[in-house]
Amino acid sequence: MEKVSAEIQKYIETEILPKYVGLGGHTDSHIQQVITRSLRFAKQAPGVNIDMVYVVAAYHDLGRLVDDETHNFESAKMMRADDFLKAYFTAEEIETMAQAVEDHRASLGREPRSIYGKIVSSADRNANVKVMLSRVYDYTKHLHPEMTEDEIIEEARVHLREKYSPDGYAASTMYFDDPNFAGALTEVEYITRTPKRFAKVMREHNEKRNKGTK
Repeated sequence: MEKVSAEIQKYIETEILPKYVGLGGHTDSHIQQVITRSLRFAKQAPGVNIDMVYVVAAYHDLGRLVDDETHNFESAKMMRADDFLKAYFTAEEIETMAQAVEDHRASLGREPRSIYGKIVSSADRNANVKVMLSRVYDYTKHLHPEMTEDEIIEEARVHLREKYSPDGYAASTMYFDDPNFAGALTEVEYITRTPKRFAKVMREHNEKRNKGTK
Protein backbone atom coordinates (compact mmCIF):
# COMPACT_ATOMS: atom_id res chain seq x y z
CA MET A 1 0.00 0.00 0.00
CA GLU A 2 1.41 3.39 -0.97
CA LYS A 3 2.34 5.99 1.65
CA VAL A 4 0.74 9.37 2.15
CA SER A 5 2.43 12.08 0.09
CA ALA A 6 5.05 13.93 2.12
CA GLU A 7 3.79 17.25 0.75
CA ILE A 8 0.21 16.57 1.82
CA GLN A 9 1.27 15.26 5.20
CA LYS A 10 3.34 18.40 5.85
CA TYR A 11 0.42 20.64 4.89
CA ILE A 12 -2.04 18.81 7.12
CA GLU A 13 0.34 18.70 10.07
CA THR A 14 1.29 22.38 9.87
CA GLU A 15 -1.92 24.03 8.64
CA ILE A 16 -4.88 21.81 9.58
CA LEU A 17 -4.20 19.78 12.73
CA PRO A 18 -3.16 22.80 14.84
CA LYS A 19 -6.64 24.25 14.30
CA TYR A 20 -8.13 21.52 16.47
CA VAL A 21 -6.41 22.73 19.61
CA GLY A 22 -9.01 23.86 22.12
CA LEU A 23 -11.94 21.84 20.76
CA GLY A 24 -12.33 19.69 23.88
CA GLY A 25 -12.99 16.06 23.01
CA HIS A 26 -12.21 16.70 19.36
CA THR A 27 -8.63 17.76 19.73
CA ASP A 28 -5.63 16.87 17.65
CA SER A 29 -5.34 13.56 19.54
CA HIS A 30 -8.82 12.51 18.41
CA ILE A 31 -8.05 13.41 14.82
CA GLN A 32 -4.77 11.51 14.98
CA GLN A 33 -6.70 8.47 16.16
CA VAL A 34 -9.17 8.77 13.29
CA ILE A 35 -6.30 9.18 10.82
CA THR A 36 -4.57 6.06 12.14
CA ARG A 37 -7.77 4.01 12.03
CA SER A 38 -8.66 5.33 8.56
CA LEU A 39 -5.28 4.30 7.15
CA ARG A 40 -5.70 0.88 8.73
CA PHE A 41 -9.20 0.42 7.30
CA ALA A 42 -7.93 1.57 3.90
CA LYS A 43 -5.94 -1.66 3.76
CA GLN A 44 -9.31 -3.46 3.61
CA ALA A 45 -10.33 -1.38 0.59
CA PRO A 46 -7.93 -2.05 -2.32
CA GLY A 47 -7.70 0.72 -4.89
CA VAL A 48 -8.45 3.70 -2.67
CA ASN A 49 -6.33 6.83 -2.95
CA ILE A 50 -4.41 6.93 0.34
CA ASP A 51 -3.88 10.70 0.10
CA MET A 52 -7.64 11.18 -0.10
CA VAL A 53 -8.20 8.86 2.87
CA TYR A 54 -5.70 10.86 4.91
CA VAL A 55 -7.13 14.27 4.02
CA VAL A 56 -10.72 13.20 4.73
CA ALA A 57 -9.72 11.88 8.15
CA ALA A 58 -7.79 15.05 8.97
CA TYR A 59 -10.61 17.35 7.85
CA HIS A 60 -13.70 15.51 9.09
CA ASP A 61 -14.30 17.50 12.31
CA LEU A 62 -12.76 20.85 11.35
CA GLY A 63 -16.23 22.39 11.01
CA ARG A 64 -16.62 22.22 14.79
CA LEU A 65 -14.75 25.51 14.75
CA VAL A 66 -17.95 26.96 13.27
CA ASP A 67 -20.82 24.86 14.64
CA ASP A 68 -20.99 21.51 16.41
CA GLU A 69 -24.42 20.52 15.14
CA THR A 70 -23.63 21.06 11.46
CA HIS A 71 -19.88 20.48 11.66
CA ASN A 72 -19.84 17.81 8.95
CA PHE A 73 -21.24 20.27 6.41
CA GLU A 74 -19.03 23.10 7.65
CA SER A 75 -15.99 20.83 7.31
CA ALA A 76 -16.98 20.03 3.74
CA LYS A 77 -17.30 23.75 2.92
CA MET A 78 -13.80 24.37 4.23
CA MET A 79 -12.46 21.50 2.18
CA ARG A 80 -14.09 22.73 -1.03
CA ALA A 81 -12.56 26.20 -0.45
CA ASP A 82 -9.03 24.97 0.34
CA ASP A 83 -6.64 26.31 -2.32
CA PHE A 84 -3.92 23.82 -1.45
CA LEU A 85 -6.27 20.91 -2.06
CA LYS A 86 -7.42 22.49 -5.33
CA ALA A 87 -3.82 22.52 -6.51
CA TYR A 88 -3.23 18.91 -5.58
CA PHE A 89 -6.52 17.11 -6.31
CA THR A 90 -9.00 17.22 -9.17
CA ALA A 91 -12.37 18.88 -8.67
CA GLU A 92 -13.99 15.44 -8.73
CA GLU A 93 -11.64 14.13 -6.04
CA ILE A 94 -12.30 17.15 -3.82
CA GLU A 95 -16.05 16.68 -4.19
CA THR A 96 -15.73 12.99 -3.31
CA MET A 97 -13.74 13.91 -0.19
CA ALA A 98 -16.18 16.66 0.77
CA GLN A 99 -19.10 14.26 0.49
CA ALA A 100 -17.21 11.74 2.62
CA VAL A 101 -16.77 14.39 5.31
CA GLU A 102 -20.50 15.23 5.12
CA ASP A 103 -21.35 11.54 5.49
CA HIS A 104 -19.11 10.63 8.44
CA ARG A 105 -21.58 10.97 11.32
CA ALA A 106 -22.93 7.75 12.86
CA SER A 107 -26.39 9.30 13.13
CA LEU A 108 -26.51 10.11 9.42
CA GLY A 109 -29.43 7.76 8.76
CA ARG A 110 -28.12 6.50 5.44
CA GLU A 111 -25.05 4.83 3.99
CA PRO A 112 -22.11 7.08 3.02
CA ARG A 113 -21.96 7.77 -0.70
CA SER A 114 -18.42 6.46 -1.24
CA ILE A 115 -15.81 4.15 0.21
CA TYR A 116 -14.06 7.22 1.62
CA GLY A 117 -17.16 8.10 3.62
CA LYS A 118 -17.38 4.55 4.92
CA ILE A 119 -13.74 4.60 5.96
CA VAL A 120 -13.87 7.85 7.94
CA SER A 121 -17.27 7.04 9.40
CA SER A 122 -15.98 3.71 10.69
CA ALA A 123 -12.72 5.25 11.91
CA ASP A 124 -14.66 7.88 13.85
CA ARG A 125 -16.30 5.19 16.02
CA ASN A 126 -14.97 5.33 19.56
CA ALA A 127 -13.64 1.98 20.80
CA ASN A 128 -12.80 3.11 24.35
CA VAL A 129 -15.61 2.39 26.83
CA LYS A 130 -14.23 4.80 29.46
CA VAL A 131 -14.26 7.60 26.91
CA MET A 132 -17.81 6.65 25.94
CA LEU A 133 -18.93 6.90 29.56
CA SER A 134 -17.25 10.25 30.12
CA ARG A 135 -18.61 11.80 26.95
CA VAL A 136 -22.18 10.60 27.33
CA TYR A 137 -22.36 11.71 30.96
CA ASP A 138 -20.85 15.15 30.32
CA TYR A 139 -22.99 15.72 27.23
CA THR A 140 -26.20 14.70 29.01
CA LYS A 141 -25.41 16.88 32.01
CA HIS A 142 -24.67 19.84 29.73
CA LEU A 143 -27.84 19.28 27.70
CA HIS A 144 -30.12 18.76 30.72
CA PRO A 145 -28.84 20.86 33.65
CA GLU A 146 -32.25 20.54 35.29
CA MET A 147 -31.93 16.76 35.71
CA THR A 148 -30.99 15.02 38.94
CA GLU A 149 -27.90 12.81 39.05
CA ASP A 150 -30.04 9.68 38.79
CA GLU A 151 -31.90 11.08 35.79
CA ILE A 152 -28.66 12.04 34.03
CA ILE A 153 -27.26 8.55 34.49
CA GLU A 154 -30.40 6.86 33.19
CA GLU A 155 -30.60 9.21 30.20
CA ALA A 156 -26.95 8.42 29.47
CA ARG A 157 -27.68 4.69 29.64
CA VAL A 158 -30.57 5.00 27.19
CA HIS A 159 -28.43 7.00 24.77
CA LEU A 160 -25.59 4.48 24.89
CA ARG A 161 -27.98 1.62 24.15
CA GLU A 162 -29.51 3.52 21.24
CA LYS A 163 -26.07 4.15 19.80
CA TYR A 164 -23.91 1.17 20.74
CA SER A 165 -26.21 -1.81 21.34
CA PRO A 166 -25.98 -4.58 18.68
CA ASP A 167 -28.75 -2.95 16.66
CA GLY A 168 -27.76 0.63 17.52
CA TYR A 169 -26.94 3.13 14.81
CA ALA A 170 -23.20 3.24 15.56
CA ALA A 171 -22.89 -0.54 15.54
CA SER A 172 -24.92 -1.01 12.36
CA THR A 173 -22.83 1.51 10.42
CA MET A 174 -19.40 0.01 11.04
CA TYR A 175 -18.17 -1.01 7.59
CA PHE A 176 -14.82 -2.63 8.44
CA ASP A 177 -13.50 -5.35 10.70
CA ASP A 178 -12.36 -3.84 14.00
CA PRO A 179 -11.88 -6.23 16.96
CA ASN A 180 -11.40 -3.35 19.40
CA PHE A 181 -14.73 -1.77 18.47
CA ALA A 182 -16.47 -5.15 18.58
CA GLY A 183 -15.13 -5.70 22.08
CA ALA A 184 -16.31 -2.28 23.20
CA LEU A 185 -19.81 -2.97 21.87
CA THR A 186 -19.97 -6.20 23.85
CA GLU A 187 -18.94 -4.42 27.05
CA VAL A 188 -21.37 -1.54 26.54
CA GLU A 189 -24.24 -3.92 25.83
CA TYR A 190 -23.51 -5.71 29.11
CA ILE A 191 -23.17 -2.68 31.38
CA THR A 192 -26.23 -0.90 29.94
CA ARG A 193 -28.51 -3.94 30.08
CA THR A 194 -30.02 -2.92 33.43
CA PRO A 195 -30.33 0.54 35.03
CA LYS A 196 -28.92 -0.73 38.34
CA ARG A 197 -25.76 -2.16 36.81
CA PHE A 198 -25.15 0.90 34.66
CA ALA A 199 -25.68 3.32 37.55
CA LYS A 200 -23.08 1.44 39.59
CA VAL A 201 -20.55 1.47 36.72
CA MET A 202 -21.13 5.13 35.93
CA ARG A 203 -20.87 6.28 39.54
CA GLU A 204 -17.61 4.35 40.00
CA HIS A 205 -16.29 5.78 36.74
CA ASN A 206 -17.14 9.35 37.74
CA GLU A 207 -15.62 8.86 41.18
CA LYS A 208 -12.33 7.79 39.60
CA ARG A 209 -12.48 10.72 37.19
CA ASN A 210 -13.04 13.17 40.03
CA LYS A 211 -10.08 11.73 41.89
CA GLY A 212 -7.96 12.00 38.76
CA THR A 213 -7.43 8.25 38.48
CA LYS A 214 -8.18 5.82 35.64
